[in-house]
Amino acid sequence: MHALGMNPKSKLYQPDHWRGRAEATRKKAEALIDGKAKDRLLKIALEYDKLARRAHIWQMRKNEDDTWPEQEL
Repeated sequence: MHALGMNPKSKLYQPDHWRGRAEATRKKAEALIDGKAKDRLLKIALEYDKLARRAHIWQMRKNEDDTWPEQEL
């Protein structure tokens, strides 16, 4: 377990998880006729896209940190 209880193996830290949620939400929105409901789902899909970007950045930073040698205290 990492600082702040973050589990890097959790799907919540995987960009593909959030991209998949965004895609599935957009497909549901396409099937709707009601404009308000459709707009809400599209906004949710955009939030999933943001989470995917955050997860991607988190992974990149984590990978960078893993390449640095251990610092001596």
